[in-house]
Amino acid sequence: MSPPPAPVLRPFQRAGTSGTPYLWPLSSSLHLAALPTAVSCARLHAKHLAWEWGLTGLTDTIELLVSELMTNSVQAMAGQDDQPAIRLRLLSDNTRVRIEVGDADPRPPAPKDPAADGMPDLEAEGGRGLFLVAALSARWSWFPTQEPVGKVTWCELDIVQREPPSEIDGTATQPRLPRRIPGTVRVRPAAAMNDPDILRRLRDGLRNLGRS
Repeated sequence: MSPPPAPVLRPFQRAGTSGTPYLWPLSSSLHLAALPTAVSCARLHAKHLAWEWGLTGLTDTIELLVSELMTNSVQAMAGQDDQPAIRLRLLSDNTRVRIEVGDADPRPPAPKDPAADGMPDLEAEGGRGLFLVAALSARWSWFPTQEPVGKVTWCELDIVQREPPSEIDGTATQPRLPRRIPGTVRVRPAAAMNDPDILRRLRDGLRNLGRS
């Protein structure tokens, strides 16, 4: 008996839209079961991909963001009888890195309320979620999907560009790809996210936690 065919990794289709999507020069997709173990698998995949794409300076941040978005999707699918796979996509165009996590729950992601001091529990397995995503990424949002039905939560990191080499050394410079203007964030962030001091403390604390 022949094994079942592998699932086809198609681009996410935003609900109510049509047309040609933006083509990213670097792209990787992965389907994972909606299980807690999917989080560590996704994180390891992101780590290896960051190394392959030459983004070692962003590895820790990419791992943390993938972990939190995957955790949110796994929790959203918990308790459902039919649990379609969670879809992870990582993309880059040499100016930014985009992380997309899609699941079959059409409800919008909801930030959890922070503690009294405005900080989430850094030692907790979950609950930091979108607070962390807002703190570490340049932009984030979500959109509903129609094929398959559900939603995609995404975030982007800007890649710091090096200064172009001088014309004196005769080195040819590579033209930068055009930067797409980000869309409007549809989910209202938690109020504490507006405090730069709180976001800075959260960012530093989570990065240190990721290295421990």
